[in-house]
Amino acid sequence: RFFGEHDILGRLLSMFFAVGGALYLYQLVKERHGETIARYSALTLCSIPIHIFFTRTVQPEPMALWALLGFAYYADQWQSGFHFSGIWLGALLLGAAASLLKLPYLYLVFGLWFFIALDRNGWRGVFLPNWLFLMAGIVFFTMSWYVYAKTAPVMLLPLTFEEHRANLAPILTMKLWKDQFVSRFPELLFTYTGLLFSFIGLFNLRNARSFKFLAGWSLVSILYVVLLGGYGVMHKYTLLPVAPIVAIWIAGGISFLWSHSLSHRLARAVCLILILGIPLHAALRIKHWYTLEYGYLAQAREKIDSFGLPTDLVVVVTHEKPQHLYYLHRYGYSLEPKSWKAKDVDDLLQKNDVGFFLVPKFDNEKRLPEWKFLMKSRTKLVEDHEDYLLYQRSARQG
Repeated sequence: RFFGEHDILGRLLSMFFAVGGALYLYQLVKERHGETIARYSALTLCSIPIHIFFTRTVQPEPMALWALLGFAYYADQWQSGFHFSGIWLGALLLGAAASLLKLPYLYLVFGLWFFIALDRNGWRGVFLPNWLFLMAGIVFFTMSWYVYAKTAPVMLLPLTFEEHRANLAPILTMKLWKDQFVSRFPELLFTYTGLLFSFIGLFNLRNARSFKFLAGWSLVSILYVVLLGGYGVMHKYTLLPVAPIVAIWIAGGISFLWSHSLSHRLARAVCLILILGIPLHAALRIKHWYTLEYGYLAQAREKIDSFGLPTDLVVVVTHEKPQHLYYLHRYGYSLEPKSWKAKDVDDLLQKNDVGFFLVPKFDNEKRLPEWKFLMKSRTKLVEDHEDYLLYQRSARQG
């Protein structure tokens, strides 16, 4: 709004908040486990594949993670006895910001709120009046916005009871557990050498005073993944907020192994190779993230600009609505490729500001004949591209 649309500014913003989140993690861990593990935690976080992914995208996740870690740091400071209004307000604003940017982060905010208090001051800390007001304020700000968001004409997140129930159905299937915990956890979060370090870290930190807090944080992170349900299965990069606790366990293992290998050259060399295996895994894992996707959208945008009005909205029939509309430089609506009905299309055609329908062929391969038949009498075919169908509403109503 202030600087126009520039990818580089969005990416720089993501990098800035990614670094800010690592600094908050450093401060949080330093208070509990000392300088060494804190430093390793921050560096490990920046080496985890999924964290690297979001430092080079124009998305709100790095800012949401920064807010989540900032909330944890200020909340921990407050429960440690620093009962200053600025610290309490910082926890309130950042906790609300995390949930407002990404609603499912509210699970993690609540879990951290609970376990920080329990670890620092027991049940008395949980029921301190100002502490209860803190959580109430975060929930109030978050729910106020999402009550309003429920009035939107399209669903981006499950906000009603029925939508939540449908979204949670995959919890009872093996696909969710296999995809998330067997496939994505080692590939996108731990890395394979990091997984080894995390087991060593579990052993190293088992007697630490805040071990119960780390265990609680881990439990909340697992519950977050499970409660994402079908949304998490579909969007595999929703695991970013699990990265900080993973980084701490890995850091605990690195600290232990490195300190015990200083007197043995061979052991130190092996440890160094294992440590370098984490960023190496990330480098190999993220290569395809730098391959151009949706290249056809540049041509589709030119067609829409030449045939339509600047105010025309676009309906995209894809799971990836934000990316498509972003690269089309348009606002609009979306339809799910597998579940749309003819009534959904007719309802959108009744909206006077809808000008175009973009149907990516890859996402709609099985239902392309239905689209061609349905739209033949309702719209004008602008282009039958090898990657998409582009339709324009032939007449405006009203």
